[in-house]
Amino acid sequence: MLSRCDIQPRLFANALWCVVLVLGCNNPVSIDESKNASHPETTNARPNILVLVADDMGYTDLGSFGSEIPTPNLDALAFDGVRFVNFHAAPSCAPTRAMLMSGLTGGEAGVTDTMAPVLSNDVAALPALLQDAGYRTYMAGKWHLGIERDQSPLARGFDASFALVRGGDSHLGASHFAPQTVAYRENGQLVQVPADWFSSRLYTDKLIDMIRSGEDNRSPWFGYLAFTAPHWPLQVPADWRDRSADRYDEGYDLLRAARINRARELGIIPDTTSVEDYVGRAPAWEDLDAEAREENARAMELYAAMVENMDYHVGRLLEYLRTSNQFDNTVILFFSDNGASGSDSSFRPRMPWKPDLAWNNSLPNMGQAGSFVAIGRGWAEATTAPYRDVKGSLYEGGTRAAAFMHHESFLDGGNIDRGYLTVMDVLPTLLEIGGTVHPGTEFQGRSVIPIRGRSFWARVQGQPEPVHGDNEVIPWMSSSPRSQGPQAALVRGDWKIVREREPSSVPETAPVWRLYHLATDPGETTDVAEQWPDLLEDLITLWSVYEAGQ
Repeated sequence: MLSRCDIQPRLFANALWCVVLVLGCNNPVSIDESKNASHPETTNARPNILVLVADDMGYTDLGSFGSEIPTPNLDALAFDGVRFVNFHAAPSCAPTRAMLMSGLTGGEAGVTDTMAPVLSNDVAALPALLQDAGYRTYMAGKWHLGIERDQSPLARGFDASFALVRGGDSHLGASHFAPQTVAYRENGQLVQVPADWFSSRLYTDKLIDMIRSGEDNRSPWFGYLAFTAPHWPLQVPADWRDRSADRYDEGYDLLRAARINRARELGIIPDTTSVEDYVGRAPAWEDLDAEAREENARAMELYAAMVENMDYHVGRLLEYLRTSNQFDNTVILFFSDNGASGSDSSFRPRMPWKPDLAWNNSLPNMGQAGSFVAIGRGWAEATTAPYRDVKGSLYEGGTRAAAFMHHESFLDGGNIDRGYLTVMDVLPTLLEIGGTVHPGTEFQGRSVIPIRGRSFWARVQGQPEPVHGDNEVIPWMSSSPRSQGPQAALVRGDWKIVREREPSSVPETAPVWRLYHLATDPGETTDVAEQWPDLLEDLITLWSVYEAGQ
């Protein structure tokens, strides 16, 4: 996989400074050469950088990746940009965010327990690095890397921030956190959400206000908009709840097939992919009773509404950038933080929620304040197929994420990059765009850990060399072994080993390592450990070296 990174032909502008990493524009655009500043020392010539992150979004949930959900703003950007179809996150929220901020694995960045994740002080955080390089730095949305003031976005390099410091909350109505609980911080200070809030709207408003406040400042800005959509509980404003009414009544088995076929037509997945090859763990749709089908279909309608609504608010942000003449010089990168969540509405988060968990999940109340709805295993598999498993797993369905970038300077649109990339690679890429580099082992007078990620900036400029070579080792760990079991994975070239917990239906046994050849089996359907025992042992040894350093 690492050695099979082909990129479709495309012409790119030579200038570094006016590139935008975004979700793509709908029509090819001409290049104004006057914007292609050739002097990095000219601060205002460097591009702004905007990073958009979705929360628990499935691999094919955008139209540009195979979905039926209307996502016109993101799709317009994606189809005119570069779509990364082999981009990998951690299998859960906090480790991915640690990877983004550090350029390291989640474990190396200090996040080994997703119940109380804190970004280590031994890393030089992305916003601090860009701040040091002269960028204004803004953040709105989910932080999930420490709840105390000295662990907040303010302490890690953001000039202004409005952050949900916990792993999740309601999206509208009252917060599910008690008033005395640390849940939201604005510029480091404890705050409450307003009475009429909706998460995606509030976070977008906050980021727009931050950027607008510095419009007269000639220095570039870095903005991080971390949506909590479409993370459970599935909630949307009333005028969005019925936009997908009756769309999902035929069930997740048919949706999964339709998504696979559409993604194949778009070139997102291999054209040899067969609908019949996918094997999931959800019961067949036809085996559900009528009540379960109705509730499941409604849950997916709400999930789709959250994705569509997120796209709408991205459109608002993009419109602001256009009307303020900032769009052409803004880099935008989009990705999801992991695969879709397989939790269903019987799940309750192990967090300090309000004690009165009197959820009303009656069919008429689903999606409203006071309900707690999730899509469940069947829909999650449908949105991550053809890749195996869902959020929380180190199989591809848990870690492969929709991602793409765009900028006005790209001459043509619609490129698909198949090279292996990770969230760890984002930090060095954005630093290169910002005209700086990671300092190595010391930053601002303290020792820091050198990064693992590699810049993919040359890739998007059209250079064919892979970001990660055939012999480069990329380790993965899902969470603390103490809390969630010894899940692990390691990728080297086209080979991947995975050590997963068995489903709860399987009697307790020691987890075993499995071996997959991703180039020929991206769906991880065939364990070839017996055919390649020496290779398996080599990769296990490499994992042990990484694990010993944690």
